[in-house]
Amino acid sequence: MSLQPRLFALLCTLPLVLPLVGCGDDGDATTASTEASTGSTGGGANTGTQTDPTTGEASTTGEGSTGGSTTGELKLGDILVTVTYEGMQTGTLSLAAVTSFPPMGPPLAAVTEKMPAFPFSGTLKGLEPRDYYVVAVLDVGDNNPQSPGPEDLLAFTPMPVTIVGDDMPMVSLTLVDP
Repeated sequence: MSLQPRLFALLCTLPLVLPLVGCGDDGDATTASTEASTGSTGGGANTGTQTDPTTGEASTTGEGSTGGSTTGELKLGDILVTVTYEGMQTGTLSLAAVTSFPPMGPPLAAVTEKMPAFPFSGTLKGLEPRDYYVVAVLDVGDNNPQSPGPEDLLAFTPMPVTIVGDDMPMVSLTLVDP
């Protein structure tokens, strides 16, 4: 059975996922978290700009911080994502953590990179303990910034990734040319 019909169905639902993904001014990876109760986006080894969507304020993360963040007694975790691709296509890479598959709302954490070098590593930060699906989309030609087009490359976790406390599970995704 081909995954193509399932992927096409996912492409139709991704407009709800990608609008919260922002881009850094200098091509830095940008992280957005919809953790409305705290506005916290956690720590991690990935450097970039984090934006709190409830206030629109941005802060820059530093290198060398480790682990997730805490909010009162709630410990937030991160998902470390590595994306590999051996093809020749170029474009903006978007990573997202969603709670259902296919996605039924905005991502709870996202990262974008305008000119990724593969393998690309990014961190989806500040995630509450629960199950998440991780999605990677390469916007080939940068002509579909908010929803994937038929030419875009897509990879996702077939099973959910579970965050428990402030752990940092690792996910590997591979983009493949059609």
